[in-house]
Amino acid sequence: MNIAAADHAWTILRFCFCASVLKHRFMQAKKTRKNYRVSLEKTADSVIVHDMKNLAFRLSALLQNMDDNYDNPVFKQSVMDILNDTIGKMNTIVKRFRDNQQHTVIKLRVDLNQILSDLIQSLPVRKTRNLDLHTELTEIPLVWGDSFYLHNAFQSIVHNAIDATPDGGIISIRTNVVQRRRRPKVCVEIADSGVGMDRDFLENNLFSPFTSTKEKGLGLGLFTCQQIISLHHGNIEVESAPGEGSIFRILLPADEYAG
Repeated sequence: MNIAAADHAWTILRFCFCASVLKHRFMQAKKTRKNYRVSLEKTADSVIVHDMKNLAFRLSALLQNMDDNYDNPVFKQSVMDILNDTIGKMNTIVKRFRDNQQHTVIKLRVDLNQILSDLIQSLPVRKTRNLDLHTELTEIPLVWGDSFYLHNAFQSIVHNAIDATPDGGIISIRTNVVQRRRRPKVCVEIADSGVGMDRDFLENNLFSPFTSTKEKGLGLGLFTCQQIISLHHGNIEVESAPGEGSIFRILLPADEYAG
């Protein structure tokens, strides 16, 4: 075989090798994308079920008080306000489901302080009027994330904190930057002075679906929250003890290029 033929044969072999590697990587990416989409579908479905469950409980509570308070004009106005707000929320859920039928996470550089500020503003006054709500949103880097899903994740933890905290209790929402394994992480800390949870529940049931400390809870809120944070390459740290409240720390990678 002359030198030209040998070079030609070597070029063909290298091409075949590269094609084989690319095919292998493509199949791996296809498998990963399929698994990722299945995970997104489960997460989106959990978000919708959780939101609809909250609205159902809201209407159920309204009906339970209907007979005793129907003649009260203040109650009638409250009923109208709640029904209008509930219809609006249901329409929002339907729109989100229709707009997110492909269950795509759209990651952009987002400001977690802004997401938390919007969440705090949306909290029902009737649920927080007897609580001491502290906020400390410090300057933090942006993160790559989907604001819709992150809002749902934070909302689940905040609502759980409200439900677990008796009148006169304290709920704190803070943001800062911490170091984990020598890498900066944006930390969202949500703490309450509520009933707390025991070690067995923390280790075995906290993020399990259909497991809840609330009498009428479905246990989907924190399960969904964990799925969302995982999709953002983050993690959740939890400290809690019976009678001593709970602290949730949501850690997300900081965008090193964001100012």
